[in-house]
Amino acid sequence: MGALERGERLRPYPNTVRALAEALGASTEARTALMDSAARRDAGNGHAGNNRAEPVDRTLPLTSTEADQQAAAWEIYVELVTRIAVVELGDGQGMLREALASLHSLFGTIRAILRRHGPAVARADGSEASEVSVLAMAILNDVLRPLLADWHPQLLAHESRCPDGLSAAEHEREWTRNDEMRDALAQARGRLGDYARLLAAAAGVPHPLISNRTRLTARVGR
Repeated sequence: MGALERGERLRPYPNTVRALAEALGASTEARTALMDSAARRDAGNGHAGNNRAEPVDRTLPLTSTEADQQAAAWEIYVELVTRIAVVELGDGQGMLREALASLHSLFGTIRAILRRHGPAVARADGSEASEVSVLAMAILNDVLRPLLADWHPQLLAHESRCPDGLSAAEHEREWTRNDEMRDALAQARGRLGDYARLLAAAAGVPHPLISNRTRLTARVGR
């Protein structure tokens, strides 16, 4: 916050925004609006309550470093929004094991993206880490790692007790902690959705799950 007051940063870190929202006890709607507001490159465009991450308005060509960061942000964003990671599981739909496997695979995928684009992805002006690297590390270490460390061994222990003649899906549905784990996945999905918005802004694209889904769904239904 001090860096913002001194003008050293134009926007807060995502974790700073999230911590502030949690400290204030903000509702889900208010938290989403706050995250969207932080995601905007141009603070003068739009309103905090608008559920749309504005694309970057670039008046100068991208430097090679900026291009690498933008490309990495887009690749990570695509991985998030096309997986079970941010797609809601309805009651009784899907399998918990598949959801965990999808989330676990994000580790290797995001690491590969960061390695492929190299150190440029981690650099920002001055001594700051780039927004893309901060977001990537937050996704891996703040969201995925705690969730997997907690629930993978518990689900594995339940799976090991599956009786003969009962399918894995049926055995999973009978787990007494099934609903609890689904709630944990839903919370992680909400956090990943927040990071997806910020990655969309870093990539210079609108967040389609928010800005285009209603319009396109209506068009298909005609």
